Amino acid sequence: MGIYQQTQGACAEALEQASPLPFAWAQAFPSWFQTPPPERVGLQGEYDYHGLQKRVEALFEQHFVSSELERLTVSQRGRVVILQGVVRDRAMLKRLVSLAKQVEGTYRVETNWVTDAAEQSLMLANLVPSGYSL
Repeated sequence: MGIYQQTQGACAEALEQASPLPFAWAQAFPSWFQTPPPERVGLQGEYDYHGLQKRVEALFEQHFVSSELERLTVSQRGRVVILQGVVRDRAMLKRLVSLAKQVEGTYRVETNWVTDAAEQSLMLANLVPSGYSL
């Protein structure tokens, strides 16, 4: 048996014989450090890195038909909810932003990459050269 194995064996025996440290973890850290931040809480209250995104998506699914949301993407960057894609109209976008702001943990909602269906058809019409059709 080599010196490394002898040392490892001695250390393992010492750890097994030692009594557990009388240390209360609950008192070592403040309470805000023991619970996940609100943007990291999942659908069932568990820790989830994308928890805010999932809770916002779930709320959207409760208030809208899935066909209205199929061209919309929800993501998160910390406490910021990011909406991207195409929505039916501006009224729907306002409703989506209002709902997202109601979810605990949301600091801001970004809609820079959202267009409504009328805007998108107008943009496509301007991109297609005259004489061609979609």
